[in-house]
Amino acid sequence: MPRVATISFTTHSRHLNYGAVLHGWAFQQVLKGMGCESVVIDYIPMSLTHYHFKWPVLNALRSWRRPLVMGRRVLQWIVSTRANLRKYAKFEEFKSNRLVCTPRTYTEESLVAAPKLEGCDPAVFVCEADVIWKRSATHGLDRGFFLDFPAAQGRRKVAYAPSVGSKPLSPDEERRFAEYVRGFDAVSSRERAGAEWISSLSGRKVSWLLDPTLLLKAADYAALARPSARKGYVLLYSCMKFNANMVREAKRLAKSLGKPLVEVGNFGVNRFIFGHEVIDDAGVEEWLGLFMGADAVVCNSFHGICFSLVFHKPFFAFSRKGSDWRFDNICEAFGLEDRLIAQDGRIPENAREIDYARIDGLLDAHAARARSFIEENVVRPAGEVRHG
Repeated sequence: MPRVATISFTTHSRHLNYGAVLHGWAFQQVLKGMGCESVVIDYIPMSLTHYHFKWPVLNALRSWRRPLVMGRRVLQWIVSTRANLRKYAKFEEFKSNRLVCTPRTYTEESLVAAPKLEGCDPAVFVCEADVIWKRSATHGLDRGFFLDFPAAQGRRKVAYAPSVGSKPLSPDEERRFAEYVRGFDAVSSRERAGAEWISSLSGRKVSWLLDPTLLLKAADYAALARPSARKGYVLLYSCMKFNANMVREAKRLAKSLGKPLVEVGNFGVNRFIFGHEVIDDAGVEEWLGLFMGADAVVCNSFHGICFSLVFHKPFFAFSRKGSDWRFDNICEAFGLEDRLIAQDGRIPENAREIDYARIDGLLDAHAARARSFIEENVVRPAGEVRHG
């Protein structure tokens, strides 16, 4: 019986997000490697309760108050409708074959109403990474993501590397947030700035720890990946937000390197607008294979940065909008601030080469610290049930 239950965006994410699935898979692999059984709570957070994963064009219609935005989004998803159906099937297959999940799918309402998890009674509950503590991503403080439900009562509660947003909370939200955090046995954050903010608000010691994807090696992902038959290309990963400037800059970089541009993401319409190859139906294994085979990566994604580091790829990461602690922190941690590009910025023509021998040394040190946190706070107490 699984002794650890994790909860995050892993099984349900906006736009069928590759990073969301992979950080949950990676954390489960880390626990398994430490001899600890775990289960992912199959959870649809309140922000996604009415989200259409299989038919995202229906989500686009909600932008009717902004006709131009709605028109662009509807066109995007009409073009990629068949591709998204294929992608949805691949994500469901990954969930069934690669993840150990609860047999029941929960919403915030059903999770709060359930006295215990169906089919298991974990000793430890973990809020696992991603933007689960970022108000704008969860449309409020989601009770599931703070382990505020009956099944977690009297059990050990651990927060492993959740992200918080840089936008301020209301005074009432700050009070609730602090109360939630004080109820955890151990707390960490995925960003240094986030760790400092949580600590100042709650009075708790908060560790800064790596995203779970960075706790595994390239060989771990190579065993999972489906290698691409394409050779010699620049990979553009357009995640969530469309950025025409980023696409143009990626095409300029590819031309300078004498390589074709291959885009992976949800913007199938770009094959007609910009004239390059777009893969909008990739499964998780194919996505990993595309990163493995790329000569360089351009992205607007935190996990795009992570897997560029894992696979030793030269990369440039475009910000999405405004300040983003996630992008800033990971690049600062490894001395790669010059790889961050403003939303409307340009890729430098003579960027310095990334010293991946140095990066690997830093990664190993940070990963060892993260694994010690997991061992001490999750794995060792997993056989104990705390009451009271």
